[in-house]
Amino acid sequence: MNRLPYALLLTLALRSFAATPIETHIRTLASDAMEGRGLGTAGLAKSADYIEKQLRDAKLQPAFGKSYRQKFPVKMGVSLGAKNHIDGLSDDDWTPLGFSSAGSFSAPIAFVGYGIDAPPLNYREYEGIDLKGKVALMLRYEPQERDDKSPFDGRKPSRWSALRYKALQARERGAVAVVFVTGPQQDEAKDKLPALANDGPESPAGLPVIQVKASVAQKWLAKVLSLAQFQKDVDADLKPRSRVLDATLTGNVDIAATYADAENVAGILPGRGKLANEVVVVGAHYDHLGYGGKGSMKPNEHAIHNGADDNASGTAAVLVAAKRLTELLKDATDRRTIVIALFSAEEVGLGGSSYFVAHPPLPLANVKAMINLDMVGAMHDDKLIALGSESAPEWKSLLDRVGGELHLNVAASGDGYGPSDQTSFYAHQIPVIHFFTGTHERYHTPEDDADAINFDGAQKASEMTARVAASLARGDVTPAYARATSAPAMEGDSRGYGAYLGTIPDYSAMESSTGGVKLADVRSGGPADLAGIKGGDTLVEMAGTRIQNLYDMTYALQDHKPGETIDVVVLRNEQRVTLHATLGTRGGGGQAISPVPAHGQAGLPVLHIAAGKPFEKTFDGEKHLKDIRQLTFGGENAEAYFSPDGKKLIYQYTPERGGCDQQYIMDLTTGESKRVSSGNGRTTCGYFAYPNGDRVIYASTEAAGAECPPPPDRSRGYIWGVFPSYDIYVANADGSNKKRLTTTNGYDAEGVWCHKGGRILFTSVRDGDLDLYTMDEDGGNVKRLTNTVGYDGGAFFNADCTEIVWRASRFEGAALDEYKALLSEGFVKPSKMELYTANADGTNARQLTKNGAANFCPYFTSDGKRIIYSSNMLDPRGREFDIFIINKDGTGDPERITTAPAFDGFPMFSPDGKFLVWASNRANPEGRDTNLFIARWE
Repeated sequence: MNRLPYALLLTLALRSFAATPIETHIRTLASDAMEGRGLGTAGLAKSADYIEKQLRDAKLQPAFGKSYRQKFPVKMGVSLGAKNHIDGLSDDDWTPLGFSSAGSFSAPIAFVGYGIDAPPLNYREYEGIDLKGKVALMLRYEPQERDDKSPFDGRKPSRWSALRYKALQARERGAVAVVFVTGPQQDEAKDKLPALANDGPESPAGLPVIQVKASVAQKWLAKVLSLAQFQKDVDADLKPRSRVLDATLTGNVDIAATYADAENVAGILPGRGKLANEVVVVGAHYDHLGYGGKGSMKPNEHAIHNGADDNASGTAAVLVAAKRLTELLKDATDRRTIVIALFSAEEVGLGGSSYFVAHPPLPLANVKAMINLDMVGAMHDDKLIALGSESAPEWKSLLDRVGGELHLNVAASGDGYGPSDQTSFYAHQIPVIHFFTGTHERYHTPEDDADAINFDGAQKASEMTARVAASLARGDVTPAYARATSAPAMEGDSRGYGAYLGTIPDYSAMESSTGGVKLADVRSGGPADLAGIKGGDTLVEMAGTRIQNLYDMTYALQDHKPGETIDVVVLRNEQRVTLHATLGTRGGGGQAISPVPAHGQAGLPVLHIAAGKPFEKTFDGEKHLKDIRQLTFGGENAEAYFSPDGKKLIYQYTPERGGCDQQYIMDLTTGESKRVSSGNGRTTCGYFAYPNGDRVIYASTEAAGAECPPPPDRSRGYIWGVFPSYDIYVANADGSNKKRLTTTNGYDAEGVWCHKGGRILFTSVRDGDLDLYTMDEDGGNVKRLTNTVGYDGGAFFNADCTEIVWRASRFEGAALDEYKALLSEGFVKPSKMELYTANADGTNARQLTKNGAANFCPYFTSDGKRIIYSSNMLDPRGREFDIFIINKDGTGDPERITTAPAFDGFPMFSPDGKFLVWASNRANPEGRDTNLFIARWE
């Protein structure tokens, strides 16, 4: 007989005894018995039974007549009809894909490689191919997908590999059908076809889309190429090899959507007195991903996704809040009716809440507010995020008051739209709040289990919900709907331009077979609003691209840059209306690019980063660095500094194969980088002109010749080259119209621009020592700021240019003699450097650090109160550098920001203080690469 160890039995017994209601609910809903609460599973039905029992136990009345259940249809999949055929092929040789449209075709075959047209990467497989009236044959995936340094996004799939995107590109070029094939690299001689699977609630592709076996495609291509060799050749040279084949394909796709019932579960706490007819809805979705699949972050792993945080936590919090509300409101003479609603089918497009608002149990016009809980099980530092606070001006004071009572740090922002159920209500002009505790690495994976939940935090979110809802029910507060202008900050695909239109899809119309995207609303003041697009319109064309579904719309936006004006065609009252929209960027209302405030001031639009890719490895203690992205991949990359609008970086780069450092500008919104220095000599210390960012400065040795200065002799220890041939140059931001600003003998470099414009701060040896100077933008009016013997350099202004911070070395005795000897040869030894601050004219100099280490690259925070810098003070060997932050006056201990076992240095804040960029070899600590990283600062 198998026996559990006594200690384990005792642990389980204590846990059972100590479990709170919210923990019990979460563990029940997130147990394997509920099968991930996926649509169509028995586990989802069990969850609905469990929820109904809790509503009954709380003495709530049925919301739907005599029932707690509201059934509604959900697209569950697709099925094949009886009329599928491809001439010359057996049924085992091909299959329609789940997003295919039904229809017949008979046309010549054009092989278009991977079916990719990627102008930013100069990879264009459609060039020279007329697809009109042809069947487009293409490979799945993309070139170089096993290469970390692939321009398509390393080993991660880029947007150009998406099947729907490829189908759209072919359709818009006139193809009558698309045929996919898995290449030999991925198929591995298995010659298999994918199973017919549901592709979500969105409308189909607008043309037949099928997949054939690799053996079938190879027969069609036998006279012109081998698929295996094609993949090897393209991986090697990234040169397209598209061509029209001497073959015709004839066939018919007979496919249709299948539906099943899902259920919302809801109960009512009736109102009383003069407020009884008014309604407050408190809701959460209880469905999840079942066994994974398309919505999973691990789509190829067939495993139960328990969804403990998403959204057993929100469901449990609502159930606990429901009982708490009966206590809080039991003595209220006048109170609004409370509807406790648990929605299904949220994971496939807000299906349950969309149906609920279309078929409300009580008049929707009477609903005064909606509170949504989605993912409230990962609270840290008592922080509760309240999205939608701008949907009514009354929310802020209410949230502050209740949050204060519970000692919660409530972060309130944004309008009422977002990827959760409150959107369905806000689209009907109902004020909303969405409580949320943040994302995490377990999101949409099989690891989102109950053991990782912060049950105390979920309880606090539930109590916050109950108290806010009770205040609303008693009539203490009546939120007034506001059409907010700000959207939550969002990030885009790693290689798309990510332009922003500001439209809100009508999720109840997602499955329309008529094509187009019906809009529930547009964001106030956004590009769509300014163009005259309205809620109720059906968007059918953008920039000449037909829009059949939400995917088409998303891809069309990714193909255009912020600032572009495009034609948008909508159906309005069955009439086609053409409007002109100037695309913007996400955040700040999505406005097109415009002049920005001075450095360090509020008002900059939220930065939308498309450059690089997420850096998934995390290190304990790096609590300020969120959503880290790696921006460069190989070589030596360092000294990255933001443009005034925060959208670009200037940085220096040396290839892995060697050579001279050169200056590059990276566009963070597109990921494109371009060299702006001449390519001659060695460069260092690039910086944008302020306040407009239309010019750059950098130091270069090119006046002394095109060759690199010889590297330092490392046998003399770690030394830097302060080459006498360095001079400061100014150029347009594209590198044109370059002019030399300094012409004195000796080292002139390390220049930075005052953020208000007018002055440049730099280091020079013109008076015999390395000191700080300022000069006007034209190189005139030079003033010396420091005169103590030693290396004064790496200086920066604060936001209003009233103070400077820099690092300096100070020597005595033999160390001073060594410093002077090295400097005479154009070198310095940076082993001991302390930080200093002073007024911008050099007066009132103050030493900030006194640790005897190498402290460098100090930079002011945007509010000017603290200084971030890099130091090796924690490593006795002096090899490992980390980033620290310290009060400007030197009080208090420095706070360590980075903990990766590698070099971290050259930190700089974005102009609005919301992002930090730095250089690190954390991606390859054992190698020589130093790359750039960016993170959201929290």
